[in-house]
Amino acid sequence: MCEKNYSVRGPNFDEYIVCPYNSAHRVLPVRLTYHLTRCARNYPLSKMVRCPYNTTHFHDVGSMQEHIIECPNRTSSEPDKLSPGEAGASNFIVETSEDWDADPPAPTYNPLAHCEQHLVLRNPQGLPPAARREFRERERRRFKEINQP
Repeated sequence: MCEKNYSVRGPNFDEYIVCPYNSAHRVLPVRLTYHLTRCARNYPLSKMVRCPYNTTHFHDVGSMQEHIIECPNRTSSEPDKLSPGEAGASNFIVETSEDWDADPPAPTYNPLAHCEQHLVLRNPQGLPPAARREFRERERRRFKEINQP
């Protein structure tokens, strides 16, 4: 006879994260943000504050100051700070002969004038039937005038 061994894998509790609102809740890291939004509704009186560096970090008001100093995501979001004596991007000067303020002023764009001078289909909105018929007739004449050299 053929012997088959089946193994059933149980949950690996090392992969789960404990919910800051209720320690009985164990959540996969992928589902944590969704769970926190739902769980926050169930605990409206809790004094939990969200970390400015990672939205999945929740702490009570008293320990948030300590968390902000020790947050592992803090270094990835803060720019490198230069000491006052170091040359940074702010001291970089480019010499150029261009003067953008000396360019001649450009005329403003009038979309109605453009549509009247080119073959653009227009749709009259909010006109009664007689006015729409008149508008379409004027458009036919305008198209014929534009097409004739």
